[in-house]
Amino acid sequence: MSYRALPTGGDDVVFDNLRKKVRDNFVGWYLYAFSSEPFIVSAVSTYVPLLLEQFARINGVKVEDHSVSCANSDGQCVLGLFGGRWHIDTSSFALYTFSLSVLFQTLLVISVSGVVDRWKSVKFKGNVVVVFGIVGAISTLIISQLKTSQFYSLAIFSIMANCCYGVVNVVGNSLLPIFVADSIKVTENLSDSDSEKITSITSGRGSGLGYLGALVVQIVSIVLVKRSKSHDNIQLAVLLVGLWWLVWQTPMTWLLQDLAPIDPEGVDLRFTNIKRYVGYGWKSLFESLRNARLMKDVMIFLIGWFIISDSITTINSTAILFAKTELKMTTVNLIVVSVLSLVSGIIGAFVVPELLSARLKLSPQHSLMAIICWASVIPFYGTLGFFLSSVGLKHKFEMYFLAIWYGISMGGLAAVSRSIFSLIIPPGKESTFFSLFNVTDKGSSILGPALVGFLTDRTHNIRYSFYLLLLLLIVSLPVFRMLDVDRGKREAKEISDLAIE
Repeated sequence: MSYRALPTGGDDVVFDNLRKKVRDNFVGWYLYAFSSEPFIVSAVSTYVPLLLEQFARINGVKVEDHSVSCANSDGQCVLGLFGGRWHIDTSSFALYTFSLSVLFQTLLVISVSGVVDRWKSVKFKGNVVVVFGIVGAISTLIISQLKTSQFYSLAIFSIMANCCYGVVNVVGNSLLPIFVADSIKVTENLSDSDSEKITSITSGRGSGLGYLGALVVQIVSIVLVKRSKSHDNIQLAVLLVGLWWLVWQTPMTWLLQDLAPIDPEGVDLRFTNIKRYVGYGWKSLFESLRNARLMKDVMIFLIGWFIISDSITTINSTAILFAKTELKMTTVNLIVVSVLSLVSGIIGAFVVPELLSARLKLSPQHSLMAIICWASVIPFYGTLGFFLSSVGLKHKFEMYFLAIWYGISMGGLAAVSRSIFSLIIPPGKESTFFSLFNVTDKGSSILGPALVGFLTDRTHNIRYSFYLLLLLLIVSLPVFRMLDVDRGKREAKEISDLAIE
């Protein structure tokens, strides 16, 4: 399936129309980030873990005496599952739920990517983003209405919402290289050599706008929670996230459009053919793995990303749970922590790529390594608490400082990593390779929270997880040292040319 040839010149009206479509597509892409990012940044990273731990604690019992309820008490508590046959730490309930959600998300993303790659229409991909966004937003709204006794339902709908976000994220990211290529085709004085700069800038803006949306949600959430009867009413904040996602993605239905008519080449999306296209997703994944084996820098990036994503994505939820259970921070305190992280994330997304590449003249892979070193300070600081009595996450104010540090690293990492990967993948296989990126990213995230949950169950001290997170970040550095983006771009073009032949 392919675009029909665009006009080659002489018709200013046609080209003006094409340029307008390109602008609309970029606006639609920014709205994808603006509408969905609050879910992953606010809900998944802050609200849902807190809510899972809160529901687990209300229904839990004391570690030392299972006959004593934890509903109105502090201290170490466990939640009895399956009629009390299995007890887990209340913090572990959130971590295990996240691990399961990532597992199911990975399976769903691979399956959907086959359908998306077979139908290369921007309009169709946009509709996929919107449909899964609607289901994810509704699942989030349902979470906001659950009773505290419904902790199983909370886990199920958390998994559903996160699965939908995974599809939205992969398909949305796969549109970026397409829009950049279209922009170069219809804009004067631009060539393929400008793709790296446009991709980096657009990716940074998308990340920044996503964090901005999450920031607005967090600020409004503080007001809602403070004015509620219960100052720990996290479900009000979850309700806002669901409404935000549902409303702001709506304009994408008319903004995202194809530059030229699509030749369907026999693609049929009737129900009887869905199974075949889902199979194509898995087949494409294995083909991508075979191609990736021939693409040295793609393999290097994916291996490195598998290592660091586990630590980076787990740091936030672990720190939030640590702050709630060990530092006894209130919901409002933790939302303020998240706000500081978001503000720093916006700054990081816009400033870090520019600072590292343009000002310091660092290569993309060295920029990524610098961000990893920056992020490593967070788990290292957490481990100091084992040896020092006054520092090392012993006081509430330390969380505010680390939130700023974490936000800068996350903003820069989101922009730089997405930009690098989009440059070294073959054109025409964006959805499949970004699903491979997602599998690598989320595949490790199945393991990380589960390991942290296991450590917490065994020690009933979540601080031990900082050792694991620090080790993962350090191990990734020598891997990314081997990365060469220019070589990766050449390999991607060679693979694409072979596919065309």
